[in-house]
Amino acid sequence: MNSPQSSAGPAQAPFGMATRFRRLGVRMWYYRYFYLFISPFFIIFAVFGLYPLLFSLYLSFLSWDGLTEPVWVGLENFRALFQDRLFFISLWNTLILGLLYVPPMLVLAFIFALLLNQPWLKLRAVWRATVFVPVITPAVVVAIVFGLMFGTEFGIFNQIIKSVGGWFGLSPSGVPWLESERWSKPSLAILLVWRWTGYNMVIMLAGLQGIDRSLYEAARIDGASRLQQLLHVTIPHMRPTFVFVTIMSLIGTVYLFDEVFVMTQGGPGISSTTFGLFLFDEAFGNFRFGYASAAAYVVAFVVFILTLLIFRTNRSHNE
Repeated sequence: MNSPQSSAGPAQAPFGMATRFRRLGVRMWYYRYFYLFISPFFIIFAVFGLYPLLFSLYLSFLSWDGLTEPVWVGLENFRALFQDRLFFISLWNTLILGLLYVPPMLVLAFIFALLLNQPWLKLRAVWRATVFVPVITPAVVVAIVFGLMFGTEFGIFNQIIKSVGGWFGLSPSGVPWLESERWSKPSLAILLVWRWTGYNMVIMLAGLQGIDRSLYEAARIDGASRLQQLLHVTIPHMRPTFVFVTIMSLIGTVYLFDEVFVMTQGGPGISSTTFGLFLFDEAFGNFRFGYASAAAYVVAFVVFILTLLIFRTNRSHNE
């Protein structure tokens, strides 16, 4: 024979669930005006964020050119992707470009943040705005200007090389910045360092200002030099900021498009074809929307795994 408690248990579960939903409904109605005011964000996110994300996932299993009826192909897009030589070349170009510009960009951003955080510096706001100006300059304008500066005949970089290049063993005829497969990625790296250093500088400056000043005072009392304060106080407390800017730089590099499209168009040949440009060509050049969606999800998954590894490495280091 079942006890009274056991026989009453199943009957109480639906009743408890109904009561919980009723309370939730009462609470939502009580705060209805607050939900009404924040609803535009969720509506816009659902329409322009969540729906394209899910639709792209659906497209990755289709063959569709945007005009004819889509055809279900299952995992065929993914199979073809891993046999596509251009896909792996674009990833390799993206990796090399990231290694060329991300480390010097972050180092410069940290140096500028340290300098602009000094209380003795005059006109700090002016200097901060000056370093940040490249970030708000349209990417197309930046790419066009740098394309002119990298010109083989009349570009300012080659004019400088022709003037002083002999002292450093450089060719007196200049460097074929945008006409050589060897120099196309360094050219883009110079542009990207100039453009995004200010963005990372602002983030690092915020991180520096979040460090408790009493830690520096305690270090000075213990006789620590400025270099020791930097190594044992500043850098350890800036680790979360370094992780954040590294992840943001990783994501930005993978989907880099504007600067490459305007300045090199992926050339010469395919020497500067990044993954972002590959994605654009497949979707809007070859009209293979399903294939491009599959490529986007594969790389997004890889970026997600790398981000988790970075977070886990940082967490284990902190522990």
